[in-house]
Amino acid sequence: MTYETRNAQEQKKRLLAEQLWLHYYNQVLFDKGLISEQERNSMTIRINHRGQSLSISGPP
Repeated sequence: MTYETRNAQEQKKRLLAEQLWLHYYNQVLFDKGLISEQERNSMTIRINHRGQSLSISGPP
């Protein structure tokens, strides 16, 4: 396995972990009543879009 392949796999793992935590905290904020359902849904879309744009374009 080349360095580039290993590095790409590590970036994908990190991206997945980041998305999981963001979704988790988004849900916690909603469950505690700190954000509305509309805000939760908006953030879910943003989190998903962020992951798609980063996986296509690569890290900043």
